[in-house]
Amino acid sequence: MNSSRLYRLFKVECPSSLAGDLSDWLAQATGQPVVEEMRRGRSVLSVSVDRMEEISRLLLSEGARSLGGEVLPEEILSDGDWENLWKTQGFQSFRVNGWLSVVPEWETGSVASGPAIRIHPHLAFGTGLHETTGRCLSLLVDHVPADPRSGPVLDFGSGTGILGIAALVLGYGNRLFAVDDDPLAVESTEANLALNGFSRVAHVYDRFDPLFRVISDQKILFPLILANVTGNVIRHFLPEWYGLLAPGGILILSGIATRELDRILALCPPPVSVHRERRFHTLLLRRAL
Repeated sequence: MNSSRLYRLFKVECPSSLAGDLSDWLAQATGQPVVEEMRRGRSVLSVSVDRMEEISRLLLSEGARSLGGEVLPEEILSDGDWENLWKTQGFQSFRVNGWLSVVPEWETGSVASGPAIRIHPHLAFGTGLHETTGRCLSLLVDHVPADPRSGPVLDFGSGTGILGIAALVLGYGNRLFAVDDDPLAVESTEANLALNGFSRVAHVYDRFDPLFRVISDQKILFPLILANVTGNVIRHFLPEWYGLLAPGGILILSGIATRELDRILALCPPPVSVHRERRFHTLLLRRAL
């Protein structure tokens, strides 16, 4: 990683009771992950605004204030400083359902027995700490195939690549198609694929249209499709994703706010299971054999 690369950081301080809603709003407004630190009993939220114009940053400030936040002076951070923020947020190795280990790249030492993946979040979503990513990982472990499969997996909105990499490690497929329209996420996905030894079996796209042309031309069907995105994206693409499932294939959808849940459920062919969290919910659909 190039330690000389610099990023502009937007920072907001707020009571901890407001941190969840404000963090979700910042993530949606910027398209970037939000890191939370505790200072003197209050939450300080940090998010990269490196790609935002000045007028957009001013509007971000006004929105944060209207939600009860105190906007702090912007900071300029290097990659190493951003990595330290992830460490202070508490990103350390953990196990999913007592089996799959998720290990930060910078942690050394032995890993518990069982399957494991290594992740460096860089500036993209996907450490497993957020309730949506955590629930997706839990469902992947709960529905792991009895025998490794040879088909492709689709990770739509890949972020760090954590879900697609976990799917490969758990035997859902032996190839990965990943897509994210955020250049920082594409960079992070590619770096984490290399970190886990999957670069040669993965295809990472920065736009959706070229990916779907490849899928259509090659008539690809997927035993597993993952989409940890937003409700609007899910509503738009759900029929297309479902049509790309192989018989018996699984579609995992996450990032669905409570206000969006009923509208999205109305689009889902049965059977569908609903996994509720505090702020966002996850759906699992399975196509009939």
